Amino acid sequence: MARNPVRRNCAHPHSCSEETRLQVLAESPLTGSLTPAEHRALDRHLSAWSWAEGDPLIIAGDEVHGSYLVVSGRVRVTRDTVEGNEITVDIAAPGDPVGPLRTETAVAMDSAWAMETTCALFLPAEALAEVVGNHPRFALAVLLQQQERLEQAREREIRHATRPVEQRVGSVLRYLDDKLGSRQSDGSSLLQVRLRRDDIAGLAGTTVESASRVMARLKKAGIIDSGREWVSILDRTALDRVIDGN
Repeated sequence: MARNPVRRNCAHPHSCSEETRLQVLAESPLTGSLTPAEHRALDRHLSAWSWAEGDPLIIAGDEVHGSYLVVSGRVRVTRDTVEGNEITVDIAAPGDPVGPLRTETAVAMDSAWAMETTCALFLPAEALAEVVGNHPRFALAVLLQQQERLEQAREREIRHATRPVEQRVGSVLRYLDDKLGSRQSDGSSLLQVRLRRDDIAGLAGTTVESASRVMARLKKAGIIDSGREWVSILDRTALDRVIDGN
């Protein structure tokens, strides 16, 4: 996906109340296990930034001097393949960390793009080092987060190598439903993200055409409903059966 490099420095300072910041820290998978006192200690190092839809938070190959914690909005995390194509490898939601969790400047492996107006809290690498040193509970949380990322990457590679496309697409939809699904009055679950077919294809490790064919079959079977950039899970039990190969 061609991007204008002039847009690299497009973040804007954002006003984010202390109450909002502390609530995000309390609900984040990364910092949720910390005490309120530790949240306040961490908050002193944070600054709030915002981006418009389509703006990059991080560009792969650039030096990054910290990491972000999403407050509001959605962030598409992408990676360039050896063929030069850009694929979606994750979608970050409020509470999710974006960027390398390192205590020193690092080179970004992935890019991150605002899918809508997005606000995130920035934690400088040197501040991360200080907080990790002073708060062992946070150091453990960072370690567990890094382990989880490695396990997810390993599971994704195994899934892509061993499972048929239909199961991989089904697994992606279940993952997004667990993360972003919003229960509706009719019992369905609407994925609260503007989801493109190439997002699903990238997450499933397949082509857009193959992902679209699977989505069409799932829709015809009454398992999902979908339209332009939206997906709703109608029958979670049936989706689980697809993933299990039944």
